[in-house]
Amino acid sequence: MSSSRIEITHHPERKCKFSESMDLTINNKKLVTPTFSPRLKSESELKIYSTVRSLYDPQYLSAQVVRLLDAGRTVYYPKKHKVPLNIVDQTLSTPPPQSGENVLLIDPALEYLYYTANMGRIANTPFVPRAVNTYVKNYMAKEKKIVEAKKKGEEALSTQLLRDAEHTNFWSCVDKDTNMRTKLMRDTFTLELKCGADVLVPPVPLITNAHLLNIAIMMNEKSRAFAPALDDEKRDCADYFIIKSQILKNEHIMSTIKEYVADTETSITLFKFKNLNLCDETLALERAAFKSFLMELALVTQHSEKKAFGLLEAGNQTFPAAFSSFAIVSTGFNLDREDRRKDQKDISPFTNRYDPTNMTMQNKETFLTVLENNENTIPCDCSICTTNPDTPRNDFIEYNRLAKEHYLLCREKEMKEIVEAIEKQESQMGFDKIMRSSLKNLADIIPR
Repeated sequence: MSSSRIEITHHPERKCKFSESMDLTINNKKLVTPTFSPRLKSESELKIYSTVRSLYDPQYLSAQVVRLLDAGRTVYYPKKHKVPLNIVDQTLSTPPPQSGENVLLIDPALEYLYYTANMGRIANTPFVPRAVNTYVKNYMAKEKKIVEAKKKGEEALSTQLLRDAEHTNFWSCVDKDTNMRTKLMRDTFTLELKCGADVLVPPVPLITNAHLLNIAIMMNEKSRAFAPALDDEKRDCADYFIIKSQILKNEHIMSTIKEYVADTETSITLFKFKNLNLCDETLALERAAFKSFLMELALVTQHSEKKAFGLLEAGNQTFPAAFSSFAIVSTGFNLDREDRRKDQKDISPFTNRYDPTNMTMQNKETFLTVLENNENTIPCDCSICTTNPDTPRNDFIEYNRLAKEHYLLCREKEMKEIVEAIEKQESQMGFDKIMRSSLKNLADIIPR
């Protein structure tokens, strides 16, 4: 094994136009790509994932993603243990569970310095850098004052303007203040290593403009240089770009990103297009831009022997991305929609369930209707559905467990279908599968 912790092996027989299946070794753990990597947010989801891997030995389900804000309740501490108020400088007696051949990616998820959905949790978890915790608490206090002022009929800054200004100001300070930047990188990587990450993921801003893109590039470069000093095992540091979905239409920013990833020495680059759903009829320009993006990445991997890409929170784009350029694709169990909900009170305890034919999620009512129209037989041949034909209609814990295990096996099957199509040189397969689904608007984003 070379000194690099990431190795990429290409196979001529596993290439087909813009598609490729490669062997990707991260921290001595081998993945056959494309691989599906679920985003886990709780100890129960980690148990479900571990159970599926143990019972069914999936070949294309060999990585997991955990956000730092979820780490304390997922990969590190069982809920029965008390977590220290500040863990960055502490030597913890309970090590993270060993993941075997499974690759663990810890996502700093610093887009939540912009989006407010998870700020309350960030303010109360020790598994975030100090600077992030301080920023969130200060932001929430300022936002509260604005809300109170408006209730009194007083003039106040809009929360949107506050969010834009505070977010940009924070990252501008990180850019200019070497000490602040170093502490942010140190705290982030220390937390990732304590959680058992196999590759380090740098703290970067949500890209909403060219200024923040420049800071994201700077943070990637500085993190790559800084990471070896923290890790005796010299884990590789990925490049990471978190992109606001509207930025897809910005040709200058997207071209800059493409040029950067083609030239950087980093072996693996992760992307996250926040809240992107290209099925939307109104997003024709975004679909065209995403297709161009996939083609550019595919060309990079074809001309470089040491490049691999991952797409986090891939949502509905999971299958097209895996069929095209991405070695790793990741979603939550609800296609990354849980953080977008505004009214948490009306959420059903029953999770949505994946429909592998339509490649979309079904709520419980829709799923039960499908059962009734199919003689109470689940229209799926995965091992979970065939061995559990009776749906637990009133037990949401068991219903959710089966739905999530089913989702993992469905994604495993899709990844296997992609590899088989590549080996058979069936470049049309991805297009045809999408056209048979409810994701028809995505068919044209697959390079052919």
